[in-house]
Formats: sequence, structure tokens, C-alpha cells
Amino acid sequence: MDRKSHASSRQIQKRVMEEVFQRQENGEIHNPYEQELRELYSIERGDEETLAKSISETFEGDFGILAKNPLRSHKNLVVGNITMASRAAIRGGLSVEEAFTVADSLIQQLEEIDNIPEVSAFKEEAQYLYVRLVAAARETARKAGQKEKEPAGNPLVAQVKDYIFTHLHDPIRVAQIARHLKVNPDYLSHLFHVQEKVTISQYIREEKIKRGENLLKYSDYRIQDIAFYLGFCTQSHFARVFQQVVGMSPKEYRKTYGSIKLANSQEG
Repeated sequence: MDRKSHASSRQIQKRVMEEVFQRQENGEIHNPYEQELRELYSIERGDEETLAKSISETFEGDFGILAKNPLRSHKNLVVGNITMASRAAIRGGLSVEEAFTVADSLIQQLEEIDNIPEVSAFKEEAQYLYVRLVAAARETARKAGQKEKEPAGNPLVAQVKDYIFTHLHDPIRVAQIARHLKVNPDYLSHLFHVQEKVTISQYIREEKIKRGENLLKYSDYRIQDIAFYLGFCTQSHFARVFQQVVGMSPKEYRKTYGSIKLANSQEG
């Protein structure tokens, strides 16, 4: 370390210690760590009820000050919270790529907010989004016959899931995944099936339909456009697979769970 960097390091440490001392002198404390852990554990377990209880708790302490501008400070706090929530979601079973992509989107949306109350409300909505995504992932795993707690498993399986997540809009074949990962297709298929209790093809189908459910709920895309976006050759093929997985047609699903505007549409 050169003399200049050493001096810079000393300045950083000096300021940190001064501010720690100042908070101690003023009797200032942060929010309890235990409460933060309860929120993260709730996300990891996909437990929305426990998360709600944790958020509603009252406690002594203040949020940290992470910037001189109050709005920027609150946003920085929420960025940290979203980052921790994404890691808790990964531990809970959400794929790494999905958890990170959700975090990217949430943080970008956060930057568009211009007042502190909405920033605080956004933090809770982000937590609830993650806990619901984890709950859905755990339910999928349960239906596939996986145990409640699985070991981390072979990293190749996680890479398969990440590849599928980023290519849901394409027709996906096991051979192309294996080629991308530079492994034998038969070996990869066997490894995935042993660890996940479903075939890669079944997992692809489930993930595409899960994405289709979200698009039917929250977007105004036509069912035909959703089918093509998800790599189905025809709308009827998408509808047939959707019916098999979900138990109702895409049109029925949108009428049941979509917005009023979409539910009243005449889309076929």
C-alpha cells in the first residue's frame, strides 16, 4: 500500500470511529437486528403471514442515515433491503437469475419515486413480492416431490435453471442447454432429474406457464402474443399446455385473475 492510499485509509477509519462515537454519545440506536432477521427468514420460507407480523412490529431505534439528502438516504436503505431480500429468496429456492433480475427491476422502479412515504411503502411491496415468488417456487418443488430442505446440489443444475429463465421467450432444447454448458446432454438430463425430481423438459414447461400466468395477470398482451413470446409455435399449443398445467384455459385464467379491463375483453 503506498503512502497516499494509507493516508486515505486512515481518514476513512478516523471518520467512521468519530461517527460511531457520536451516535453512542447521543444514545442513538439502529432498528433491532433480530427484526431484520425475522423479515429475511420469512422471505426465505415464503411465509407471507410471518412477514406481515414482522413488518407491523413496533420497536425502538432509527433507520441509518445513508446520505445527506433524506430521500436519497431512504432509497439507499431500500436498495440494501432489496439486495438482502434477493439473497434470502435464493436461499429459499428462487433461481439466482430470477432473484437478481427482480432486484434490478425493483431498484430501477425505486429510483423513479420522488417522496419518502412512497419509498417506505415500496420497500414493503418489494418484500411481499419476494416472499410470494419464494412461496410459488417452494410449492412447485413440493409438487415435484422434493424435500422441504434440499442441499445446494450440483452447480450445473443452478446453471440450467438460470439458462432457462433467460431464454423463456425461445424454444428451449436440452441439447442446446448442454452445448451452452459444455456437458453431455444425457449426463445433464440425469443429473437434473436426480436432483430436481422432474425432467428438464417438464421444468421448462412449468417455467414457461408460470411466466404466462404473470403475463395474463399483469399485462395487456393478447394471448396469441404471449404464446409466441414464450416460444410456442401456435396459440392452441400454448392453450393446451396451459390447461394441462393450470387446470383452466388462458382465457379463463385472465378472466379470473386479470384486470377488469382484460377480463371484459373479447380476446380469443
